[in-house]
Amino acid sequence: MSPLLALILGLILLVPALLVAIPVHEMGHAAAAYFLGDRSVRYFGNFSTDPRRFLEPMGVLAVFIALVGWGRRVQVQSNRITTTGQKVLFELGGPAANLAVAIVVGFVLRALLRAGLPFSFDFGPGLLLQALYAIVFLNLSIFAFQLLPIPGLDGWNIIEALFRNRNARFFYDVSMRRREIWAGCAVILIAFQFLQQVNLLNYVMTPLFEPASLISVGGCIGYRIPGLTGLFPCLL
Repeated sequence: MSPLLALILGLILLVPALLVAIPVHEMGHAAAAYFLGDRSVRYFGNFSTDPRRFLEPMGVLAVFIALVGWGRRVQVQSNRITTTGQKVLFELGGPAANLAVAIVVGFVLRALLRAGLPFSFDFGPGLLLQALYAIVFLNLSIFAFQLLPIPGLDGWNIIEALFRNRNARFFYDVSMRRREIWAGCAVILIAFQFLQQVNLLNYVMTPLFEPASLISVGGCIGYRIPGLTGLFPCLL
């Protein structure tokens, strides 16, 4: 297969993956909010089957650039989700949904492989397995990425829910400087990529990605778009 065709297929296979992974993540948050007593998430369309409801342009672009991403954040009624425990469960809802989908699709993928179906970029059944692989990978990637302690991600929101009452000023200052923090993270990632040929996401995501991948498909997986980008959060 030519490098150009491999690049195109690598990008195309990410489209169904992101159309699954990003809406699943946001609907996971919505489901958590609903079961915690906030019925408004249902009336605001957070259980829609239309993936466009959940897509956010920069989050989609991040999928193709860095193989991580995010969607439009589910808004909840602050008077419904008030306790620390409720806030933590709400934030965990999105990553938990991604992990659940990765496990289910991963089991299907393994079953098809054991049945003898091919696994390749050739048009036919092999390409279907590649598409399933991409869905598993991106769900695992978003699961691990969203739990990083970076302002704006679920991991930071969990930390804020646990400790905001102890230092409200600190968390307020961080929220006001979110753009600067993201810009700084982007500069660090780019610097390591170009100067050291190291993708830092491979290392910071590994503690969450690797065990989740082992559960889903029995091994730690990665994804590469030939000539463009790759992500392998595995230390095996």
